[in-house]
Amino acid sequence: MPDAPCVSYLHRLARALMPRERLVLCGVALRFGASGVVIRRLPDGRAAYSGLYRCGDFWRCPSCRVTLGICRARQIETALRQHVDAGGSALLATYTVPHTRDESLPAVLARLTDTWRRYARNAWHDVLGEHYVGTVRALEVTHGASGWHPHYHALLFISSGLPYLTPVAVALAERWSQVAGADWRADVRRVAHDGVAAVACYLTTDGVAGAAFETANPASKIPAGRSYPEILYDYARYRSSADAALVYEYASALHGVHHLTISPRLRERYDFTDPASGWSEIADEDVLALLNSDEWLSILNAGEDRNLLDDFARLR
Repeated sequence: MPDAPCVSYLHRLARALMPRERLVLCGVALRFGASGVVIRRLPDGRAAYSGLYRCGDFWRCPSCRVTLGICRARQIETALRQHVDAGGSALLATYTVPHTRDESLPAVLARLTDTWRRYARNAWHDVLGEHYVGTVRALEVTHGASGWHPHYHALLFISSGLPYLTPVAVALAERWSQVAGADWRADVRRVAHDGVAAVACYLTTDGVAGAAFETANPASKIPAGRSYPEILYDYARYRSSADAALVYEYASALHGVHHLTISPRLRERYDFTDPASGWSEIADEDVLALLNSDEWLSILNAGEDRNLLDDFARLR
C-alpha cells in the first residue's frame, strides 16, 4: 500500500467499492470508436494514455476528479487574470451552514442549497450594485468530528470603479449571517493580483491536492475534515465499515450535483468550456506510441499499465 493516496490506487479502491458505476470502465475500456490506445507526452513531461473511456464523474472517480480539477483551475486562473488585468477586482468567499455530527449529507446539502438560494437572490445587487459581474461557485465536501461539512467557495468578479472592497466584504459576510444564522459568518477576502493562481487552485483543491498531493495526515483531520480521497484511503488502511458507509453516502448524495456553477455573464466573457470535451484532442508531436486493442488488453491483464507510462516518461 502506498504511503500517500496516489490517484491510480484510489481509483482501484473506488472500483472495488462501486463495481456497478461507470467509473469502473474509466481509464480501462477503449473509448467508443477508438481502435487502440495512444501513449502521449503531457506538457509537464509525464506520459499518459489517450483513446480510453473517461467517465467524467468529478465526485466519485479519483482519476477524473484530478484531471477535471486541474483543467478547471486553469480556466478560472485565465478568466480571473484577464479580469484583473483589465482593471477589475475580485472577492473570494467561503460559505458554511450549521450542521451536527449525526446529520446525513443530503440533509446538510439541502440546507446549504436553500440558504444559498435565499442569500444570492439579492445579496450581489444589494451590496455591489452595477459593479457585480458574476460568480464562480465551487462545492466542496469534507467529513470531520462534526459530521458532514459541505460548503461553497464563491469567487466574485467585480468591475472597475469600486474603490473600497473591505466594507463590501463585511456587508456580504453580514448578509450571510442574517440568512444562515447569527453564528455562521462567511469568510470574504479580497483577491490580490499576485494571488490569482492560488485562488484558482483553492477553488478546486479537493480535486487537485486532495487526491494527488496530500497525504492522509491524522493530525490534520480533526480541524480540517477528510476529503473523499482521504476517506477512501483510510478505508483501505483500516477496512472500517464506517468509512465504507461514508463513501457510499457521499457517492449517492452527490450524484448529478455540479462541482462548479458559473454565472451566465462570465460564460459569455470567458472560456469555461467543459474540460471533458477536449480529452480526445492530441497533437501528432505528442504521440509516443500506439497500441492496438489486443496489446492494450495484454498490458492491462498483466497489471503493467502504470509501469509502461513510467517507462515512457523517462524517455526524452
